Amino acid sequence: MTPFEHGMRARGAVHPAQEPLRLRDVSAPDAPAPLVLTLEVTDPDVLVELRRHGDGAERNRHALAALRVGVLAIRAASGQVDAATIREAGGALVAEVREILSTRVTEMNERVAATLTQYLDPQNGALPQRIQALVRQDGELERVLRSHVGADDSLLARSLAAHVGEGSPLFRLLSPTDGEGLRAQLASTMEEALAEQRTHILREFSLDAKDSALSRLVREFSMDGEGSAMNRLSKVVASASSQIEKNLSLDDEGSSLSRLKRQLEATVDRLARDNGEFQTQMREALARLDARKKEEARTPRHGLVFEERLGALLAGEAQRLGDLYEATGDTTGNIKNCKVGDHVIELGADSAAAHARIVWEAKDKNGSSVRAAIEEIDEARRNRQAQVGVFVFSSKTAPSGLESLQRHGNDVLVVWDADDTASDLVVRAAYSLARSLAVRERRAGCESQAALAELERAARGVEKQVGYLEEVRKWAETVRGHGEKITDRTTRMADELRREVERLDAQISAMRTAEPS
Repeated sequence: MTPFEHGMRARGAVHPAQEPLRLRDVSAPDAPAPLVLTLEVTDPDVLVELRRHGDGAERNRHALAALRVGVLAIRAASGQVDAATIREAGGALVAEVREILSTRVTEMNERVAATLTQYLDPQNGALPQRIQALVRQDGELERVLRSHVGADDSLLARSLAAHVGEGSPLFRLLSPTDGEGLRAQLASTMEEALAEQRTHILREFSLDAKDSALSRLVREFSMDGEGSAMNRLSKVVASASSQIEKNLSLDDEGSSLSRLKRQLEATVDRLARDNGEFQTQMREALARLDARKKEEARTPRHGLVFEERLGALLAGEAQRLGDLYEATGDTTGNIKNCKVGDHVIELGADSAAAHARIVWEAKDKNGSSVRAAIEEIDEARRNRQAQVGVFVFSSKTAPSGLESLQRHGNDVLVVWDADDTASDLVVRAAYSLARSLAVRERRAGCESQAALAELERAARGVEKQVGYLEEVRKWAETVRGHGEKITDRTTRMADELRREVERLDAQISAMRTAEPS
């Protein structure tokens, strides 16, 4: 089922014998692709409107126009984009991103340079100073080596003297007679080996020798060397900085930022153009609808149109609830030559008040008062032999200060806006209230007083919730500032009405079950 057809069925189905209205989309030749739709229209309001036009091309054109207005309204409800705001926000975003990235690149370069200078600067760097402290004359390394392999009082000399010197077991073991010569030879050999090793170590940690390990390390971290690690790192950082600067520049047409700017500008222009076209189409459609309403208001059929729309709504509700609907505005009733009473609802056979009658009188005329309405609906009840009467005022001509739903005994007064589908809820609530009053009237002499009291409370709840519709109508006039309030109130009102109607249905079902066969 299409969304359009679902919307039609949601308002109440028509009699199965009625033939479906088939619509064909006749789009303009330059449209993207024509689309053929076969829709079964079951909504009473739409059926009444479509049948006012002649069958064939005229009806199809009218249906397509109504479908287009609905699609445009749904598109408008999804929200509109303020082109100026997007353009301004996009420009601010681009400037902010460019400034942040430029600042971060500068900070990174400064931090890397400062850190490398702190540790690797040949004059004041921590690493050269530490190496110099190790390898300089009388430095830490020389002192350590001297303490271990230096003069006669070094640790190594003392250890060797203790183990292989004069009087040592080894000396005595190897040279029992010529111990002095062996000791001197060993001492000379060890001293030469240690001196050579010390010289080699000191040379590797000297900055004077270009091929020493320390000199190679210093050259690797020097900015002057062409192939040094620091030089290569500097080139990589410079290349990355240049690439970032190129992609974030608006002067280069091929940069990423320039492409993003062009895409944003194209999107903003397209949205602004679409928004302008939509507003123009909506103004034209609203102007046509307003002109048609004004034309109807000037014609003698204005009151008849109001009566027909009410009849269509009541017919749908009657079919949903299993009641019988009859349009009686053109027929004479029980009173001679009297046609008062536009519509009559007869409760179905399954109702607790089967065959009870509810008469409806529609009035779209200036100057009507509440007293005159009560008198007229009383006459309508007598003329149509009905137990309950409902008088429906047009919201445009209703007496000032009249609530949307009021009850006076077995009569109900309703204020209804035929052009506002949200106002249909008031008529449906009045329908439920009238059915409960008919049941109460039928069961007035029965013993089920508790059920009747429950019906009374449910009826009061319906009246209370419907009274909120006036607040919703006032809030709708300033919908921009009260959107959340309208949503909250509508949701709570719908929940309350649903519970009250369920209570009414439950009590009516209970009374129908308790009714003697």
